[in-house]
Amino acid sequence: MSKKIGIIDLGSNSVRLVIFEILPSGTFRLVDDIKETIRLSENMIDGRLLNDIAMHKAVKTVKLYRKLCNSYGIPCNRIIGVATAAVRKAENRDQFLKLLTGATDINFRLLSGEEEAFYAFKAATYSLNIHEGIIVDIGGGSTEIIFFKDNSMINSISIPVGAVVATENFIGKDVINQENLSRLEDSICEMLKDQDWLRQEKNKTLIGLGGTIRNLGKIHRNRIEYPINYTHNYEIPIEDFNSIYNDLANMDLKSRKKVKGLSSKRADIIVGGLAILKAIISVCSPSRILTSGFGLREGILFDYISKTNPRAKFTDALSFSLKSFMELYGVRKNHAKHVCFLALSLFDQLKYLHNYGEDARKLLEVASLLHDIGISISYYEHHRHSFYIILNSRLAGFTHRETLLAAAIAASHSDEDFKEDWQTRYEKILLPGDIELWKKLSVFLKLAECLDRSEMSVIKALECQILGDTVKIRTIREGDAELEISLANEHSNTFRKVFGKFLVVT
Repeated sequence: MSKKIGIIDLGSNSVRLVIFEILPSGTFRLVDDIKETIRLSENMIDGRLLNDIAMHKAVKTVKLYRKLCNSYGIPCNRIIGVATAAVRKAENRDQFLKLLTGATDINFRLLSGEEEAFYAFKAATYSLNIHEGIIVDIGGGSTEIIFFKDNSMINSISIPVGAVVATENFIGKDVINQENLSRLEDSICEMLKDQDWLRQEKNKTLIGLGGTIRNLGKIHRNRIEYPINYTHNYEIPIEDFNSIYNDLANMDLKSRKKVKGLSSKRADIIVGGLAILKAIISVCSPSRILTSGFGLREGILFDYISKTNPRAKFTDALSFSLKSFMELYGVRKNHAKHVCFLALSLFDQLKYLHNYGEDARKLLEVASLLHDIGISISYYEHHRHSFYIILNSRLAGFTHRETLLAAAIAASHSDEDFKEDWQTRYEKILLPGDIELWKKLSVFLKLAECLDRSEMSVIKALECQILGDTVKIRTIREGDAELEISLANEHSNTFRKVFGKFLVVT
């Protein structure tokens, strides 16, 4: 049986509840997400005490979140509550946490900066196919910076300045004084001056977490008219970041609220948050910025699953993500895995014809495993449904381009042509040669699907030969494979158009 848990993140800028459904295997899906901006770290009394209005608003919000959790059948002992920087630095934190627990029956754990860094590290490394870089999590009251290599945390630091604190203590919310902005940047650099590990290697990838960087990504996607509104694993060139930062810093609040992609609730603190990022970039000199849609809450989730479910194996981001989608969408695993086996066998034996490497092989593997996922909506035109499900699935470990290509390959597995104008619509994501890559890998998947049409794994192996202008595929089978062989030969014309050779399947 699956179970649901709630995670409440009581941050310096907002209170957020996410509800996840977790299956016995450890796979999960997000089923609800709600946020309320309360600004706990704003207007603290003498900079030391949380004010009564903010505390009352936080308690009221958490009580509402508890009711929402209860409507999902989640008892209080399956609601994980955490508090971060604003509560951490408040001298009346114990009083506030006691008030919160008494009013809601939810025990909130006060996270240290090191714990926040640990969860940020978990969130990034379990959801991205990147093995070395700098993780930056800009919150409202603090910023965590982590250097990781070979999927291990090497160094980290938590600095007591986030987007809300930077705005309130340095630059204000409306017109930005450039001298104050420079003072903020210099202050961050001063906090990092002894962190030599940030300077050791240049051209690292900077992975950005938190609302500031998610909004940065949305602004950038709107600027370049990016065709997918997808935060996770979205790349922003450093020069584009500088352009957006400078533009926002020279606007008043009213103008910032009109910027496409920028939440009106974050318009007053966005420059403070980006100034922190600007200072960090000046110190560590990354080659690019990647935005992460996973953050503290997902890091807590990964940690919870690891501790409560010994069956869960977080080997790499893509494998876990694939396993999750196959299970959540009810993919027929035996058929999917056998089609994948046959498709990869064709790919490996016919490498002379295509000369692609491991990246292309991985695309074919993912498309093969998920090609029938659209049946979860309807069998009719399920190839089209597969395209949209995969494209919007947020496959962890895959870039946007890889996800798009996997979706297009999967959608091309059936006898029906995939007639969507995806090549034009998503042109900005594609690279030269991608259409040819799609055509060739799609042929392998079409053939593999035909060769397991009865879904009985009759064909156990394939032997491929390239003989002049002909490719011969001999099937090694147990049982009657007449249907499979007949269907595969029907694609001989398609094979010849793509590879320039005749096809004979026996």
